[in-house]
Amino acid sequence: MKRFIFPLLLVQVLLLLTLSACAQTGEPAVVRQEINVNLSPGRHYLSGDSTLVLVAGARKISFDLSPAATVDQVTVDGRAAQFSFGNSTLTVDLPHGKDRATILVKVVYHATFNDQVPDQLAGDEDPTYGVNGTIGSQGVFLGGSAGWYPAPSATPGRRVVRISAPAGIEAVTAGKRISRSTHLGVTSSAWEEGHPVGRLSLSAGPYMIKERIVDGMSVYTYFYPDNADLAAGYLDAAAKYLHFYQKLLGPYPFEKFAVVENFLPTGYGFPSYTLLGGTIIRLPFIIDTSLPHEIAHNWWGNGVLVDYREGNWCEGLVTYLADYLMEEKKSAAAGRDYRIRLISDYSSLVTPDRDFPLRSFVGRIDPASRAIGYGKGAMVFHMVRSMIGDEAFFGTLREMCRTWMYRKAAWSDFTRAFSRGAGKDLAPFMEQWLLRPGGPHLSLKGATNKRQGAEWVVSGSVVQTSPPYELLLPLRLETAGSAVSSKVVVTGKTTPFGIAAPAAPKRLLLDPDADLFRLLTPVELPPTINRVKGSENLLLVVAKSCQADQGTMQLLLASLGQQRTAVINEDVVDAQLVHGRDILFCGVPRPGLLPVLPEGIAISSSDFTLFGERFGKQDDLLFLVLRNPNVEGHVMALFLPLSEAAARQYVPKITHYGSYGYLAFANGENRIKGRFPPLAGGSMVEFGKDGGQ
Repeated sequence: MKRFIFPLLLVQVLLLLTLSACAQTGEPAVVRQEINVNLSPGRHYLSGDSTLVLVAGARKISFDLSPAATVDQVTVDGRAAQFSFGNSTLTVDLPHGKDRATILVKVVYHATFNDQVPDQLAGDEDPTYGVNGTIGSQGVFLGGSAGWYPAPSATPGRRVVRISAPAGIEAVTAGKRISRSTHLGVTSSAWEEGHPVGRLSLSAGPYMIKERIVDGMSVYTYFYPDNADLAAGYLDAAAKYLHFYQKLLGPYPFEKFAVVENFLPTGYGFPSYTLLGGTIIRLPFIIDTSLPHEIAHNWWGNGVLVDYREGNWCEGLVTYLADYLMEEKKSAAAGRDYRIRLISDYSSLVTPDRDFPLRSFVGRIDPASRAIGYGKGAMVFHMVRSMIGDEAFFGTLREMCRTWMYRKAAWSDFTRAFSRGAGKDLAPFMEQWLLRPGGPHLSLKGATNKRQGAEWVVSGSVVQTSPPYELLLPLRLETAGSAVSSKVVVTGKTTPFGIAAPAAPKRLLLDPDADLFRLLTPVELPPTINRVKGSENLLLVVAKSCQADQGTMQLLLASLGQQRTAVINEDVVDAQLVHGRDILFCGVPRPGLLPVLPEGIAISSSDFTLFGERFGKQDDLLFLVLRNPNVEGHVMALFLPLSEAAARQYVPKITHYGSYGYLAFANGENRIKGRFPPLAGGSMVEFGKDGGQ
């Protein structure tokens, strides 16, 4: 048995860090946990043991462990102990009355993990694809909820994991890699966490490992051989983003960072590493989108933990600090475009029956919950930043990192911290966004223009639906000269405004840079794939030229979250049947069913042209979303694969491009993507050449 030798001072420090939480649960504090596992991929099998140093005094300790596990032995201080195991809970009796500081508990166990990996991976809203734990020839993934080791209720003060597997199977988990070797047909590694957080996950496979030292810290890639040539690019990017976020937020909170390949198309962020699917790693844009997102999670979600009693704030914050901020760094226009996408996605996907307050968001389960937790959450942080300024906003985030690292923080903690940074109470502002579902509908009404001496004065009202929000609403008046910007304090259902300009007005714009979270009307929404995903009355019309078979079309609907959609043939389509519906066509329908195509787009059953590029191979596919000219606020979409093989190949990819209105695929990848501009609706008023409306 391995002996644990701890200086008394170290034990006392670790006890202080954990006693408070343990007092609340009745479980003993865990000073240290050591986990040893041996993986047998050919048998889907794991054998292991775990030794824990506990603070003496408690009568029992409980562990979460997979119900598929068999507990072979439990000892306490080297002697066989009484235990019970059922319903995923292992409970061990502990001695009491001893005059000692700590107790040693060891659990020996084995288990089989063989969750089936689905053949068709359509959709992206269940990031696990139903796989929590699997050990197999394609690789090993053991998630934190799989119960692959005895997990105590109290997070240990320190944690060490040792993993053994057949030679060539490399493993990775949280913490610093303290050893790695291959000997007598066995590859082993050991990992130690200085600041354990949450439950451990583990991945393993025939990885080729590359390493770089960044600011004294090891940065790794663990890639399968087919992707090993991508390692250098990922190491360069990881170093860049680690530098960026340390400057923005403070010191990196863990011992290493690794980019690890998974056999599923996942995008997981774990403490000190990210797990990205092999197909995802190969996508050229991932290195500048998903990678910074997962790196930022080491500060938010894995470093500063989430107090779920007030909902999940971290996905919105990481979306803002990664996905959004990378766009803003490109240009102001790119940042504005991303904000428009966020509010458009929400308005497209979140129907009243799917809506809920932001504080009720825990994790994404469908496109609507993603639009709330990620999109609306990001916009709330943007509005706070716009209100208090960059210095106070980012200074507050650095303060949150210093204060809450390795602890659970809630929305209310952010509210108090931002209030201190702003020098005023932001609770009323935050509460309207956190506690209420939806958002404000805003429009311009009664805009008039009068010339008064050398000036032009535009006046009117901002109208919002009830119950009203309190907003600082940006307006921009474009004139024959320079534009005039103004901010209106909106508090009720109707708020009057007046803007003076030195030149004749041309256009008045409401929130022109999309700095506020608001609900767009169907007229304002651009036609996108998310409009199809969010449709409440979608109809799939199968044209005679449709190249997809029934199974593939059902897979397409499933990936769009539209499994219940009615499917009809084009020969039975009539005006009454399609009235008030969104329509998805498979194949080119008969003349008169599709609206007039935008300039630059041409289609036939055997080829299509998109803005000057012709596609006519059987490997090609077009997905196109247009406004329905017959029903305001509705869309018509075209799914045009040039073969069944193309349909099967690209259907799982389409849903990932939800904010786009047209996609062209060829040679196994997306070749063209874009969106059509939205209409202004009630957010714009145009004036004539003489300044009149």
